[in-house]
Amino acid sequence: MRRPPYAIATALAAFALSAMPGPIQAQANDVPTVAVLDFNSFMMGEGGASVQLGKAISAMLVTEFSNREGIRIVERQRINALIDELELNYTGAVEEAIELGKLLGMQYVLLGQVTSIVDNLRMDIRAVDVETSEILTVMKKSDKTTELFAVVVDLADDFGEALDLTPPSQRPEMQEIPVRATIEFSRAVDFEDRGEVEQAIQHYEATLEIHPAHRDARRALDRLRGGTS
Repeated sequence: MRRPPYAIATALAAFALSAMPGPIQAQANDVPTVAVLDFNSFMMGEGGASVQLGKAISAMLVTEFSNREGIRIVERQRINALIDELELNYTGAVEEAIELGKLLGMQYVLLGQVTSIVDNLRMDIRAVDVETSEILTVMKKSDKTTELFAVVVDLADDFGEALDLTPPSQRPEMQEIPVRATIEFSRAVDFEDRGEVEQAIQHYEATLEIHPAHRDARRALDRLRGGTS
């Protein structure tokens, strides 16, 4: 039986945080700390109706932020571990995101909605200040689904501007990602979240077969095969 969302004793939350790998709660005050939560999503076309696209985009944003200076990002595996540890039923509501951000010791959380119909992509993302519960910025992007990587980079830029962060000195090469590769990557992320590692590896490999330059699939395979983050 799952507990009511966020009706959690302070002591239990502290225990869960202490069990998490890495110093999540002990971040330097002068560096923004951010959690990218899984987005609610809907995908239709090319067999993507049951695909968890929101998880894939969250994973891609984490990679993009991880490559930038002046910001600390919490890995999705840590967020999922906390949700599982406390048996939370996260639905994507702003209030829930804020509570998760507090439990993780984050300053900001990103959450939102993404829709892909055939090859038309739309993202609506909110950046929320955990301490004040205020919405720092709202980011909206529309493009072709094949331009997903460029949209993710643009969103990271927008968030960086909202925090007055220095833009990255080097930009990744913008490449179209075939929709089939995005579907395979989304499935891989979902399998990994469920702890089904072999299936996740198969779908990450399928992603690279379709799109060999998919950096997030390569990063995930390196992590799963080599034990790195």
